[in-house]
Amino acid sequence: STMTEVDYDEVEAEEEPEDVEDAEDEEDEDEDEEEEEDEDDLKDPIIAERKKCVDSFDCMGFKHAFNACQNRVNNEGAKESCTPEYFDLLECRDKCVANGHLFHVLK
Repeated sequence: STMTEVDYDEVEAEEEPEDVEDAEDEEDEDEDEEEEEDEDDLKDPIIAERKKCVDSFDCMGFKHAFNACQNRVNNEGAKESCTPEYFDLLECRDKCVANGHLFHVLK
């Protein structure tokens, strides 16, 4: 399988299927829905910071190398793995996030 920008932008938790067995479960679901609505309002600041860092000047070369590798694999049928380029991009992104203003906001 190939990696895309979505792979490193955000990892979403998989939702489990809901089972309704009796009235108590229905009440619990109503409470869960209210909690989910509250959670939807909350935004994790690290997601925006990671995207900003991946698009930053410092990581531009790593992003370009990763995208070029992806193009070779997807369009030209190259038999290679883009794992080294991917990890280089993640390392750059994580260093940028660590040195950014995010941790000054979180106390």
